[in-house]
Amino acid sequence: MTASLYQEWLVDWDHKLRQERQNILLLQDNFSGHIVPDTLTNIRAENFEPNLTAHIQPNDQGIIRCFKAHYRTKFIERAIDHYESGTTPSHIYDIDQLEAMRLANDAWNEVDATTIRNCWRKAGILPDFEADTLPSQLSLPISSLVHPSDSAPQADPVLQAEALVQSTLNKLESTGALQRSNRMDLVELLNPAVEAHMFSDATDKDIFNAVLEAKKVQEELAVLGPNDNIDDEPLEALPSRGEALQAMLLLRRYTKGLNDPVARAVETTLGSFARRIRMEEMQNMKDTKITSYFTRK
Repeated sequence: MTASLYQEWLVDWDHKLRQERQNILLLQDNFSGHIVPDTLTNIRAENFEPNLTAHIQPNDQGIIRCFKAHYRTKFIERAIDHYESGTTPSHIYDIDQLEAMRLANDAWNEVDATTIRNCWRKAGILPDFEADTLPSQLSLPISSLVHPSDSAPQADPVLQAEALVQSTLNKLESTGALQRSNRMDLVELLNPAVEAHMFSDATDKDIFNAVLEAKKVQEELAVLGPNDNIDDEPLEALPSRGEALQAMLLLRRYTKGLNDPVARAVETTLGSFARRIRMEEMQNMKDTKITSYFTRK
């Protein structure tokens, strides 16, 4: 974010609010690029005091934490799919930026209204209520965030998301691709030290050049057409579980190059199907004894 980009976005938003006859109070941290233009008419911007953001901003009260947990869960499930389809352990975590962005989009869609409302309450922005839940549907008006329903209390969605990460890590460990001695702590996994580094030395020119480079790569990728070579030879026998996983990974590689909502829906369906296959396999596993591997004389 630069001051010029921020001001351009803010002026455009102010113009839309003026057309809608709405006025808002914008709370933001004291980032150096947050220079508010003097021409605003329908937006009043107030900066937090230094070092206050982490204590009052709702995103820092659990929304980001929940998002990261959902992302890590999907990323680890993807690694399991690659491992079980024959990819070597050293490459099961390889991912390009486009696929990571789509995983992030899917993870954000998992952060529901209940999570957001709880984080706003924790920040002290919403008042406390006796009831602490929302209706089951995820698309809710703002009034639903303020006026709770009368249903029974539910577990903390952030803790649920983190428990899902632990469960997925257990599955990865059970495949043998992850050794217990190499397993990261949950806090370290969701908040790696590299994310604490501040990149304040980047100038507007550096950011501009980076955007141009990214656009150049995007244009080069647009010139490349999809590979239409499809093997139509019928199979005499049903494919194995490993072959099915390989086919799903192949389809994911194909659809990630398509800017199409149908392709995104296919990716979501493939992910759900892969999770179902793994779940069925876990349910069909049977405990064995060491004596089972020896023949009786």
